[in-house]
Amino acid sequence: MTVDMEAAVVNNDAKTLDQNIMSLNLNGAGSDADAFEGTEKLLEIWFYPTKNSIPNNKSLLSAGLETWVELLKLVKCEVLSMKRTDKMVALLLSESSMFIYDHRITLKTCGTTTTLFCLPKLFEIVSNEFQWNFKQITSDGKEIYNPYKVFYSRRSFLFPDRQISIHKKWSAEIAYLNQFFLNGRSYLVGQNDSLQNHWNLYITETNHSLGLKNIASVEHEDETIEILMTGLGVEQANKFHRKEYPDDQNLDGHIFGAKMTKATRIDKIYENREAILENSENVMIEDAFTFEPCGYSSNIVIDNEFYYTLHVTPENGWSYASFESNVPYDNNDEVATNVLQVFDPHEFCITFFYKTNEREISFFDLKKFNGYKRKDKIIYDFDDYQLIYLCYTKTN
Repeated sequence: MTVDMEAAVVNNDAKTLDQNIMSLNLNGAGSDADAFEGTEKLLEIWFYPTKNSIPNNKSLLSAGLETWVELLKLVKCEVLSMKRTDKMVALLLSESSMFIYDHRITLKTCGTTTTLFCLPKLFEIVSNEFQWNFKQITSDGKEIYNPYKVFYSRRSFLFPDRQISIHKKWSAEIAYLNQFFLNGRSYLVGQNDSLQNHWNLYITETNHSLGLKNIASVEHEDETIEILMTGLGVEQANKFHRKEYPDDQNLDGHIFGAKMTKATRIDKIYENREAILENSENVMIEDAFTFEPCGYSSNIVIDNEFYYTLHVTPENGWSYASFESNVPYDNNDEVATNVLQVFDPHEFCITFFYKTNEREISFFDLKKFNGYKRKDKIIYDFDDYQLIYLCYTKTN
């Protein structure tokens, strides 16, 4: 398959006061050459719906670490550490995280990484090493891939002009994705105002021919919650600077990261959640890293197969933090409240994906977070998923 890498390549008088504050907090440092883009690009590919639906019983977990290290070179990031269970591999990266399961991967990268440029190599890997063939020939004779499901999303960038190649523009990213995947659709979710505070989504139609059409047969309900936060509280952001821990300046990044996880109570976000699996002890595997002179990333694995991950850019002027989790839990409003207490953001958006079934999702519907007003509430009903998007800003 041949992909053309480059071909894909005002002020509003009605602004409210809080929008003006956001403009100062987020855009005022735009001329600073040291500003870091915390916003992540999130790519999730389900090659098959479940481990049991893989036709030749092969697993992505059998790939060696070097396979993923080489792949990530195309993304322009490195592996800092790895945690492995019998259900998954969690990689902590120099720019965010990667999660690998038997039948799917999730890659989340920040900064000026080139996330989508891993796609040719990724499909070469699954074809050569696992003999998985997702190629189809279109009516005009082009080769294109049709795995079970593909998601790609990101918040609007704070500094889009600093991105590389196709990642400068959402339209270019979509054109590139459409060279790879069949039946993809793109969405701009939220207010497309002068501050570009919106969220972008690309999603393919589910390829039911690859596995179970009955979603009740999936091992676990699939759900993912993201909380994307800007304008972090100064006191909270300072906790992610090394200088705030004067006695620990010489600590290794991982040891420092573990200390920061405890100091900020990030390890307590799910403290009221009971183990969901029989005979499970609600085991948590933590992996964190603190950067120089500031910044933080962590992967926390629960019950050996679910994760939550946080990434923090705490610098004043472009502060940003993200939380993402696929941990099944019926009280995600409690989780969101715990996350907000860690960061005290000026503005945040919540995205919640869940696989459509008999279960009714009602949390967040009427939830009011103290000190915030809701700007957006949007619901999308896809072929077998639903998306809830909520956006909040501080009231003072």
